[in-house]
Amino acid sequence: MKKASLNGKCLAALLISLALCFVSMVGTHQMLTDGGNIQVKDLKFITPQGNAVRFLEYRPVGASVENPVPAVIYSPGNDNTAEIWRSVAHELSRRGYAVFVPDLLSAGHSDEAVGNSTTFGFSELIDYVYDNLDYIDKESIAIGGYSKGGNNTVVVLNEYGELQRNDPDNFVRKFCAALVLAPPPSSFTDAVTGVNVGFGAGLYDPYSRIGFQPVEGYWPGDLSVKAEMKEFINLGVPGTFSEADMADPSVKVEIGHAYGSFAENNARVVYNPSDATHALGIISPMFIRDTVSFFMQAAQAPNPIDPANQNYIGLLLFSALGFLAILAMTVPLAILLLNLPMFAALRNPVGEPTSSLKSSRDWIIFVAASLIGGFLPPIMSPILMQQTSKIFSLTGQGGTSGVFVFGVANNNVVWLLFSALFLLAMFFLFFFLIHKKNGATLSDYHVKISVPNAGRTILMGICVVLLCRSVVWFADYFFKVDFRVVDLTLGTIQWSHLRIALCYAPFFILYWCINSLIMNGCNRFKNMPEWLNTLICVLCNVLGTAVVVAVYYTNMAVSGQGFGPFGNWKAYMMLSYMILMGISGTIINRKIYNSTSNLYLGPVIFGILTAYINATVYTLPAP
Repeated sequence: MKKASLNGKCLAALLISLALCFVSMVGTHQMLTDGGNIQVKDLKFITPQGNAVRFLEYRPVGASVENPVPAVIYSPGNDNTAEIWRSVAHELSRRGYAVFVPDLLSAGHSDEAVGNSTTFGFSELIDYVYDNLDYIDKESIAIGGYSKGGNNTVVVLNEYGELQRNDPDNFVRKFCAALVLAPPPSSFTDAVTGVNVGFGAGLYDPYSRIGFQPVEGYWPGDLSVKAEMKEFINLGVPGTFSEADMADPSVKVEIGHAYGSFAENNARVVYNPSDATHALGIISPMFIRDTVSFFMQAAQAPNPIDPANQNYIGLLLFSALGFLAILAMTVPLAILLLNLPMFAALRNPVGEPTSSLKSSRDWIIFVAASLIGGFLPPIMSPILMQQTSKIFSLTGQGGTSGVFVFGVANNNVVWLLFSALFLLAMFFLFFFLIHKKNGATLSDYHVKISVPNAGRTILMGICVVLLCRSVVWFADYFFKVDFRVVDLTLGTIQWSHLRIALCYAPFFILYWCINSLIMNGCNRFKNMPEWLNTLICVLCNVLGTAVVVAVYYTNMAVSGQGFGPFGNWKAYMMLSYMILMGISGTIINRKIYNSTSNLYLGPVIFGILTAYINATVYTLPAP
């Protein structure tokens, strides 16, 4: 393709990507603000211990001293920032609630210090809202949280319970209701009284089975038969279940039913949505319905809308559109940057492939190697992630070390290292059994790169990611939104997170470099249309992962739980995201390789960008 024609197409593609990003920004903002009825503010307050906690405020425009509104203060979970809960915030705020969602301490844009807070700034935010905001109805403040946020809510309930028992004369109840969703095993024995409490965990959520005694003949996540849930209800409404009822699974908790009375502040409700794993609880329509329903019963909604009436899916789609558009713009950005003098030396359109699959034997080896290379890494993922602590901690007791401090990212890195080394071995096997026999050499794959071009490659990777980040900054500054597909997030981060993300970037780059060596090297075949060759490469990268994930969730749908130990759900969550990233990375790397013959440029760009995405939501550990 001629240079002028290619530049024209790339410019058009870049402008379309930018336009889609803008549509994403405007659409997400319009949804968040409910067409101008909600003000979304990015704020901070200082805790008594001197820590800055950043939070998002969703304030109905009619809220004032003369017209105070009920409030919901909601805690994110581990490896979450405030933005991930905007689906819940949106559904509550459009019903007239003021909603407050923090970046917990050591996450997002809050301070790293956590030593003086048992709830990472959540309880301090409750104090801040109650003590300082005069447009809030102090009799109608409710709190809640999911996963670690649910645990934070339990801690607050127990801390208030301790104050209530030890100093009743000075005790102030600053909230009327609490919703605890998908926490680690929790006890409500010491919780404050006079507060409506809801508890929920998904039918397929691992947290709905750990900490509970199994009940023979029922799914592990079925909360309706759990004695622990009956005890939870009895703590609010004594005598609801007798001692005999506790051990009798035929006497069930009615899911979604309010035991006791919201008006008398002793209501207890159990939720057990059948569409939620732990990872997907944040976008589960049933969980969001239950969340809205609970808060509407606990604190009357100024704008009552049926909890089943949800439009947050549009919000998620608008946000996802921007994420995909950012990924798409990396290719035209990189190719257009080749016109700059400093990068011109990298422009070297790739020639025809030098080898092909000439015999049925070649095809058999190719298919067998592709299946082994595609299936073994995802199958090994849960096993490898269990070794994270042994690899990243000098003591062997933790999942982090002094440099590699993101626990979930460490899981990814362990898997990526194994996958990279395994794929490298598969490459040499494939090369010597097929391509060398058919006349190819390693030099045909452009493995060698000069030192100057290596420097240009790294510099261009940084430039492309910085230009993409400028779009992210624009979205944050002018619209208070980011781009995301659930946990895959392109948002602004602090320097501390960026610095640590750079420690992980080499691992992502290494994986994609070896992946590029296979896909752009030995998996380019003579006399095969480019679209078909690219499709084959995409399938090589994601088919095995997609099948493994599908088998896991199919088994979960049939048996009520996944394979192996409790923590395996994190591995399959990561693999689910790898499907999207595998497709994107394969296409991006091939497109850039076709214009540069550079095996490493696409991987450097995509590796840095992936490291940035990984750093956006992760929580730093306590110092």
